[in-house]
Amino acid sequence: MHRQRERGSAGTDLLLGLSLTLALALMLGGLAVLGYGRRYAHRILPGITIQGVPVGGLLRDEALERLEQALEIDELPYLTLRGPEGEWIYSTAHLGGYLDLEPAVQEAWQLGRSGLFRQEMITRARLLWVGYDIVPEFYLEPGLSLTPLRQIARQAGRPPQQAQVWVAGMQVLSDAPQVGRDLDIPASQAAIVEAVRAALGTSGWSAEPVWLRTRHNRPPTTSHFPVNTIPVDLVFREVEPPLAEISEARRRAETILSGPVTLSYERPAFGQGAAITELHSWSIDRAQLSTWLIVGRPDEYTSGAPRVELDLGAVRAFIEELAQEIERPPRQGRYGYDPETATLSVMAVEQYGLELHIEAAVGTLVSAIMHPVERDVKLPVRAIPPAVTHEQLEALLPLELVGVGETDFAGSTEARLHNIVVASRMFEGLVVAPGARFSMVEHLGLVTLANDYSESLVIYGDQTLMGPGGGVCQVATTLFRAAFWGGYPIIERTPHAYRVSWYEPPVGLDAAVFTPWVDVKFDNDLDTPLLIVTEVDRANAKHYFRFYGRSIGRTVRIEGPTLGPTIPPGPAVIETDTTLAPGQRVRVESPKDGVQVTVYRIIEIDGRQVAMERFLSDYQPWPARYREGPTPGGEAASGDGG
Repeated sequence: MHRQRERGSAGTDLLLGLSLTLALALMLGGLAVLGYGRRYAHRILPGITIQGVPVGGLLRDEALERLEQALEIDELPYLTLRGPEGEWIYSTAHLGGYLDLEPAVQEAWQLGRSGLFRQEMITRARLLWVGYDIVPEFYLEPGLSLTPLRQIARQAGRPPQQAQVWVAGMQVLSDAPQVGRDLDIPASQAAIVEAVRAALGTSGWSAEPVWLRTRHNRPPTTSHFPVNTIPVDLVFREVEPPLAEISEARRRAETILSGPVTLSYERPAFGQGAAITELHSWSIDRAQLSTWLIVGRPDEYTSGAPRVELDLGAVRAFIEELAQEIERPPRQGRYGYDPETATLSVMAVEQYGLELHIEAAVGTLVSAIMHPVERDVKLPVRAIPPAVTHEQLEALLPLELVGVGETDFAGSTEARLHNIVVASRMFEGLVVAPGARFSMVEHLGLVTLANDYSESLVIYGDQTLMGPGGGVCQVATTLFRAAFWGGYPIIERTPHAYRVSWYEPPVGLDAAVFTPWVDVKFDNDLDTPLLIVTEVDRANAKHYFRFYGRSIGRTVRIEGPTLGPTIPPGPAVIETDTTLAPGQRVRVESPKDGVQVTVYRIIEIDGRQVAMERFLSDYQPWPARYREGPTPGGEAASGDGG
């Protein structure tokens, strides 16, 4: 019985020892797994290669760098491109082939990290036992492969031969058509990719354990790629000869030259208040049509019957030249207005503009040329009315006085008065369309002796000189005041350099003009047109601009003018004038103080203020100026005058 107890104790000890050993093994295994996981938490697991390059234990960036270095030295295999009658050898890189390494590195890092513990343990153990090789995807850059493939297409291709028809004596002879051959570039590119991918193989587990390969100490391969040259069968397609026959080309040519083509349109003209139309036409004869024929072959791979086409560039050039002859801008009419009888008088007849729709005209002409019978073309010409027609202005009668500008030209010379009359005539009867911007310079034109202006005193720089157009600023000031008192938005206005007595009172409401740089501009901000009527009242030495239109109840008043501190003009300036008698002195400019003047324009509609605008005039001091004849000794006068 004692022996039985000893035996039971020994069995218990053995079982306890085995349990402790198993627990210790499990603990060590767990620690090994934990350590393995921590060591390779951010690294590719051991046992993984990409295209034969070991990347286990590397970070992803390190793996990508190692791959690029290894595969840069060991280039992709060459390609033997095979055609029906020849072969062409190119490097894979020359054709734009490359391995996409980044997805392969990502796949390597993901291997053994499925998220399922049991599956991960099996994969990691298998990696350590046999290893896994990843083959990157191969791609072809289509653009880089185009040039070599096109060269092959030119060498290996064969143009189709169309059946030829010709006349020999009294016989009509013909031969059989021949099918051509052309390289199918997209299909050939796909064949290259498929062949390279097949040669590189697929990703997979090694068939031989790692320890066995290490034990036999096998030397590494000299290349990461399984082959040195990859054969690729290029894809060719048959090219059928064109179906068009010589007779079709002849028919097209005969149609084009079957007769002249006539173009016409009705041009509207307005005279004496009644609309009339005039028929204008052109003829394109067969001789000119023959110059628009293009005879050639469809493309470089096709021979046989020529094609006959119409030279669309020549047709368009003809239509564009015709458009220059047809087109004209609309011209606004000019009108006088009698407020007592509320009637308009025509001073200049309005004119409708014309515009040719070039695209439609080209299409219509081409259709007529290609038609054997209908060869008359009605040109698509559009009539463009003036911004404001006589009829629209008549519909507003009676017109209302909506703005008046007035200035005084008493004391002006006859030359200055003449210039006022000439400049005013440029604006008499003008119509400003609703929403339009009016520019004085645009209608005034050049102020020159050739345009009937006389020489008079004009401000030029810091002097007052004799020049053409003295007095035109009187017209500018009157125009500005009409727009000012009418409440129209003033877009541009420049005061004179110094105060001018003709434009006062009030001070601060003058405007200068100097073509083409200094202008007077305002906007017609109403939805009805504006008619400008001018008047030069010689008897009362008054100049007027009157604006007629449709009133919206707008009134204008001013605050000011407010004058700042004055600046004395300084000493007089004396200049020698050899046209004067010795010692004779003539004052050409009176002295004027410099001053800054502010005027506020207040605009009201039906008694409600809608705007308050500031107008600033900064007048410079201006000394008296004299012209004096030379001294008896011939010396020029100098010094200051009184």
